Amino acid sequence: MKPAQKLIIPSDRGERWHYIKRMFSSAQGPDLDFNWAGGRSNGLKKLHSIDVATYARNRNFLNGAVTHLSPYIRHGCITLPEAFNYVKKQNAPLADRLLMQLAWREYWQQVWFAQGDAIFSELEPAKVVLGYQPMADDILKGKTGLPCMDAFITDLIKTGYVHNHARMWLASYIVHHRKIDWRAGADWFEAHLLDGDFASNHLSWQWVASTFSSKPYFTNKESLSRFTGEQYCAGCLAQCPFNASYEVLSSKLFDQSISPAAKQYVITHLPKKAVSTSTAMAVFVHDEMLSAANPLLEKPFPKIFVFDPQIHGAWSLSRLQFVADCLSEMKDVEVWLGDTYEVLLNRGVGRVITLETPHRRIRELLEPFVPKYEPVAKLAKVEVSAQRLKRFSRYWEKVGPHLLHSIVA
Repeated sequence: MKPAQKLIIPSDRGERWHYIKRMFSSAQGPDLDFNWAGGRSNGLKKLHSIDVATYARNRNFLNGAVTHLSPYIRHGCITLPEAFNYVKKQNAPLADRLLMQLAWREYWQQVWFAQGDAIFSELEPAKVVLGYQPMADDILKGKTGLPCMDAFITDLIKTGYVHNHARMWLASYIVHHRKIDWRAGADWFEAHLLDGDFASNHLSWQWVASTFSSKPYFTNKESLSRFTGEQYCAGCLAQCPFNASYEVLSSKLFDQSISPAAKQYVITHLPKKAVSTSTAMAVFVHDEMLSAANPLLEKPFPKIFVFDPQIHGAWSLSRLQFVADCLSEMKDVEVWLGDTYEVLLNRGVGRVITLETPHRRIRELLEPFVPKYEPVAKLAKVEVSAQRLKRFSRYWEKVGPHLLHSIVA
């Protein structure tokens, strides 16, 4: 690894994106789409432009009025309680549909906090026999020959954003039709998605695969055609693998005669390093707390963010540029590229305070600096049992009534 280097993030967006492209010359993919500029100011614009009633009516359609909030919530530009309360105060018809979707994000996070690294292995035995083939080149290149799947892949690579339904359709094609290892698909998504976080992403892939759900998720041509407005099906000349009833597809795709065991994946830990002897304190800013309004930035200590290859090394160029946008609004934060341990030692740091995270790699990097973790603002102020965390329906049964009838503090 190269020696750590302090970065000076340009204030001009064009210069900033060019600078990030130069500093991360090996990062893959195109520049960030201008519609997805990062930062709290852009996140608030997205939040305040939400049409809650229209969202409730057509969010499932590919051209529906989705919120596009997810990258901003994932990186902490706006908090989940902040978004939840804003939507709730609109008193719009059917607002509970959007509120429930926001609660899904907290649910995934709570499962990650509870399960830790177990989310990277199969949490339950699959309900059908899965395949574990490596990722295929035609998928990586968006050259499957299926116009719908290739369009979704193009969106992923070029913009870093894919409609939630399209994510599920693409994941089900990869896992169930192509018999590719769900972890390979999840890791691929994680590298490119602007809103990629291990909880929502990897657990959603497990939901599709049936290793964290009661049955596998898959779709058929009728559903694809309806929710995409036939924009892919109308002129498609490919031999469609989805053109059958759900019953026929189920019998074709799944062997339920064998009871699979839950597959466990190898987890690689970072080598332990010596604990710093310094007592100097710093605020460590990680990529889940990228807001100038974060209360930790009021602490009278140096604020340090590190683009560490051990965390960000596989990220796409657009995702790195999104984070740079966020950091450009955080004027008092030092930005570094390199090894976190080296950066903090060279800055004379011995202790850090940061926002709580279940991200193992971040926690391992900070372990030598005796980290103090400040709690994340949560939606639900109620105790949720491990049994309820096994399914969202059970979770929502517990927290839904509380959330829908009170403002989140």
